Amino acid sequence: MQVCSIKSYQNLINTTRGENMHSYTNSRLYTIAKNNYILLTKYCGLLSNEGYWDNPESVLQKSIYEMLDIYVQSVLINLSVYCNKTDDEIKNFIISIPNTNAIMYPADEEPTTEILNHAKKIMNAPPIILQLCGLRDSQKNTNLTVVFFDAMLNILLAMSYLNNSKDMYVMKYIQEYYKKISAFLDTKAKNNSKIDDKYIFRKICDDQFNINFELLESSTQSSSKSSIQDHKQEDSHSHIEGKTNHKDNMSLQEMSKEEVKNDIQETEQEDNLDSLLTELNELVGLSNVKEEINSLINLIKVRKLRETYNMPQMDMSFHMVFTGNPGTGKTTVARLIAKIYKELGLLSDGNLVETDRAGLVAGYVGQTALKVKEVVEKAIGGVLFIDEAYSLTNGVGSNDFGSEAIDTLVKMMEDNRDNLVVIVAGYKKEMENFLKSNTGLISRFNKFLEFSDYTTEDLIDILNTMAKRTDLKISEDATLEVKDKLNTMPKSKLKIFGNARGIRNVFEKIIVNQANRLVTIDAPTKDELTQIIKDDVIGAVN
Repeated sequence: MQVCSIKSYQNLINTTRGENMHSYTNSRLYTIAKNNYILLTKYCGLLSNEGYWDNPESVLQKSIYEMLDIYVQSVLINLSVYCNKTDDEIKNFIISIPNTNAIMYPADEEPTTEILNHAKKIMNAPPIILQLCGLRDSQKNTNLTVVFFDAMLNILLAMSYLNNSKDMYVMKYIQEYYKKISAFLDTKAKNNSKIDDKYIFRKICDDQFNINFELLESSTQSSSKSSIQDHKQEDSHSHIEGKTNHKDNMSLQEMSKEEVKNDIQETEQEDNLDSLLTELNELVGLSNVKEEINSLINLIKVRKLRETYNMPQMDMSFHMVFTGNPGTGKTTVARLIAKIYKELGLLSDGNLVETDRAGLVAGYVGQTALKVKEVVEKAIGGVLFIDEAYSLTNGVGSNDFGSEAIDTLVKMMEDNRDNLVVIVAGYKKEMENFLKSNTGLISRFNKFLEFSDYTTEDLIDILNTMAKRTDLKISEDATLEVKDKLNTMPKSKLKIFGNARGIRNVFEKIIVNQANRLVTIDAPTKDELTQIIKDDVIGAVN
């Protein structure tokens, strides 16, 4: 078999490193790998259900799912050794992608020689599950070996991309892995010609990999329907956390592309929710807000669990009132809540539509209701965020149409209560008066989140976060200068500073000051371009 050279592969890496590769975050890579692992477990379930695992199980005394985890971990461990990658991220990947740590791979220390030798032995042995896939392919004219191998490639590639560290050794390892496996990829079988050295080279070098649904769809098109035998369920091994075991009595035809996509979508939703919660919890300050939202999420999760058992449910309102001064993170949190509610299945889109009095109230009779309807319809499926909502009741005289806007809003909230969340925001006292202005509002808004002003330490943390995102470092004396200005700022001035908005303005002024300083330097170094010094912050806080 002729393979592409390492040199040509490295050249391709060099030309594409700044394009596709960096679009894969570690979180995304874990999702890709887990999705492909789910596909592997589906085919293992199919083999088990149809009796292909009965004889191997009597000899090995292990379920097919245990053997899958042993095999996946062994291949990943050997990749780690081959590429000399043994950092914590790699270790976590090896342990967390399979459902069980079958080889007892250590998370906090280097693997023992015994573990490495065991993984090498498994890697060099004939891949029994892949052999069974080939046996089924020959008997039923299907193509399980192709999708099984393709999924393994995707998992290997996902690990190789962690921390944007893909290198030429990955290509060589995968080529050697393919050489070991190729004997079990019957090129005479239906569609197996899709897997060859050119396919592998293209898959690696294109920086685009995930489940190949073209292969998956072709693999499920058998010329004869598969018969299903009754076999015991593998209750000891669940292939997806929090779910029941593999769907028994599932034929290859029934395991359609859409069915696989649905399972993958559920897994991605769990990953997306975790990512959003991490983003929420990493926000500076807002401890009480985070606590309230996390409690609400737990309540929603339990509510959904009760639904699965057909247990009675209490009516819940998910509309909220945010109170606090400008710049305390209300809009940021509202945007996160919209996305979180989508992942929890409460909203269909998870979009955020922002508006205020000007966006809802018109100047002529009959126009306000139409204006409100138009705005609300844009927000259906997501969150409607009304800033300074109290201004709807601040109109003077009989020509004000704020009350009409509220009446229309209340009606549309009721009509779309299953796919719309409204968050109203503003100063605490004014918002209390706003809710009292209409009995319909009081009954629908029963969740209150108070956004406190940021402390000086919070503002410094926000400033440092902004700097880090733009690859800048603020020196210690520069930080002390900003802190001193904030601490000595009069209360009257601090009140209109604007919290996070104010510190964002400060940061922008610092960037301008730094630019004015750097242009006076002949050919500044990279270090000089990344440094914020005390001179840059002078006058930024005023």
